[in-house]
Amino acid sequence: MRVTRNYRSGMLNFRRNTNKTADSLLNTLKKNSISRRTNTLANILGGNKGTSSSSSLYNRDFITSSSALNKNAKSQKFYYDMQYHAKQVGAYADALQSGEEDSIYDKARESGSTDEIVSDIQGFVRQYNNMLDDLNESGSASDKALLTQFNSLSRAAEKDLAATGIVRKADGTLVVDEKKLEAADVDTLEKVWGGSGFARKAGAKAGTVEATAERNIEAEKSDTYSPFNRTNLYGSSGKSSGNHFNYRR
Repeated sequence: MRVTRNYRSGMLNFRRNTNKTADSLLNTLKKNSISRRTNTLANILGGNKGTSSSSSLYNRDFITSSSALNKNAKSQKFYYDMQYHAKQVGAYADALQSGEEDSIYDKARESGSTDEIVSDIQGFVRQYNNMLDDLNESGSASDKALLTQFNSLSRAAEKDLAATGIVRKADGTLVVDEKKLEAADVDTLEKVWGGSGFARKAGAKAGTVEATAERNIEAEKSDTYSPFNRTNLYGSSGKSSGNHFNYRR
């Protein structure tokens, strides 16, 4: 079969036109894709004035709200730790009380060992210091007031505490002299830690810290989806200090 020159030319032109159409379509798709990516990036950065912030997921308000949610979650974690430390202070204070029969001091007299008492005092001091750190870091006026009250309690009991190897520092925190604490006799330990003195009063006051932390946790939860940031709840001075997120257990 003979193929004429005109027929061959027509076929070649058809292929060229088809290729040009395909290239044109690909270029259009690429341009549209780039345009969409550009608009999306502009929305994320808040630079697309033609896009309504209420209809776009990627807008500055959304990002700010996400940051606020993250901040509230961290703040809740801080108050959970404050609550934990205060509860531990109360628990150790209760364990060191001598009012009940077969107390920790009675057991020590029977066994001839003060190891359990020493361990509870060490635990009390550790959690007490953690609690003071929390109160100091929170920036709340009410927490600062509680911190002042704890410092007054420890200052009044400074001599008695020293008799059992517990030294009060200038900032109100306590330091354990291990050798002196372990050398203290049961009667001295019971007099300082088992009566109505420092441990009982600090334990009772720790209950107030625990309750305050609980209120702050609930307030932070209710504020989680709010567009406003509420900081320094319950009598804040409007200023925070320290790092809320260095947790100690």
